[in-house]
Amino acid sequence: MSTRRPTLADVAALAGVSVATVSKVVNARSDVASTTRTRVLHVLGETGYANPVARAEADGYRRPAVLPGRTPQILVLLPGIETMYSATVLHGIIAGALSLGAHIVTRFGTGAHDSQLPPVADVMLPVDCIGIIAVTHTAAGLRSSDASTKLPVVAIDPWEDHPAHWMTMGATNWTGGKSATDHLLELGHRRIGWLGGPALNEASAERLHGYRAALQSAGVPIDASVELNGDFDFEFGRTASVALLERADRPTALVAANDEIAIGAIDGARSLGLSVPADVSITGFDDTPQASWSAPKLTSVRQPLADMGRMAVSMILDTVRGSAPESRHIQLVTRLIVRESTAAPRPS
Repeated sequence: MSTRRPTLADVAALAGVSVATVSKVVNARSDVASTTRTRVLHVLGETGYANPVARAEADGYRRPAVLPGRTPQILVLLPGIETMYSATVLHGIIAGALSLGAHIVTRFGTGAHDSQLPPVADVMLPVDCIGIIAVTHTAAGLRSSDASTKLPVVAIDPWEDHPAHWMTMGATNWTGGKSATDHLLELGHRRIGWLGGPALNEASAERLHGYRAALQSAGVPIDASVELNGDFDFEFGRTASVALLERADRPTALVAANDEIAIGAIDGARSLGLSVPADVSITGFDDTPQASWSAPKLTSVRQPLADMGRMAVSMILDTVRGSAPESRHIQLVTRLIVRESTAAPRPS
């Protein structure tokens, strides 16, 4: 006797309707005639058809309510996808969802640090949403609707202190900031500037603290006048590097809080006729593909961005299965990738 599970096509053939009609009935759509719906429901019962979600639940996979015959959705909120950081994290999220049987719905321009963007309360949740992954969002930007408060939230690199019920995913930012600065100190630099992201951003603040810790450990005084904070973008890196490198006591090295700032700093140095790394060494953070595309290739702190996305998906699914993740706050290991943008300072 065959043990093959009946399909929508089998049900459609027995009921004398199209597969699309059976799908509408399974999904509780209203645009099906009552007599047709009754016939399809009868065949569904007779054949023992079980939609994929029901079969998963029979195997112990528990989720929030999902309409029959549909795949669970995870809502991903991103300010945008203009940066390689966002693109790489999103790639990991999508890959993780594909491997674990979920679908990803993305919303761009939602709830970021820009107060002009709408919070999640103003964003329509997918019908079958089982959780939210928020990339570089603020708590204010994730002001939750009644529906979303019942869903697990994983915040990747949150911008500020977050509600206690959130899960978080990030990297060892303090260690990364320290390792980049230690590398420059080992090369012989003592005048090292800092180009950071927004002052209220948690990840940037942790990297700044790692930078300062390295200086203190080496007995180098901290000089706040060579610490500048701004946006995580090329333009800030360019203008801020020019401001520091035009000084009479200019730094011989710069630690940037991400790769875009660092690549902007390389451009700023060149605009002043300076060579990287002969006149100034520069380090980045993230190790996005841009780091190996830049000229010179950028020394950068690698954080596993794609892995962060994959693990965020796993944390959502583990939660809705009823098995708590091993940790609600995960930091993945960073490591320094040394390339061509750093070298020993010129002899005095």
